[in-house]
Amino acid sequence: MIQTLKIIVSLLMFLTVLFFINTILTITTGLPAWLSTAFSFGCATMAAWFAWQLVAGQKTGALVAAIGGALILGGLFFTVGFLGPMVFGKDTNQGPLIGIFIAAPLGVIAGAIGGYVYANNQRVGD
Repeated sequence: MIQTLKIIVSLLMFLTVLFFINTILTITTGLPAWLSTAFSFGCATMAAWFAWQLVAGQKTGALVAAIGGALILGGLFFTVGFLGPMVFGKDTNQGPLIGIFIAAPLGVIAGAIGGYVYANNQRVGD
């Protein structure tokens, strides 16, 4: 059961962070498509690896936990903030800006703080 949960959570985090980073890089930078895709793939792989370790209950360092938490929560907040207004307010053309300018930065900050606190609580527990 836990093995199946690890696979599902890691795959969902991989896809969410891949969408988040690739969309942000495509919108805000003039990078070539292959470079933004490669960078997004690397970030998504790291987020999936962190999610795998998180579900397995393995210990992580503070830096890895902060970066992983920032990617995971930033990706989730961005996806909800970007796609949510399109689902609920179909006539608003500026709805996705909530995901880009408000939800994603808040998710990145909250995820980094949460990951750091999580790693410190693991260390204190020993």
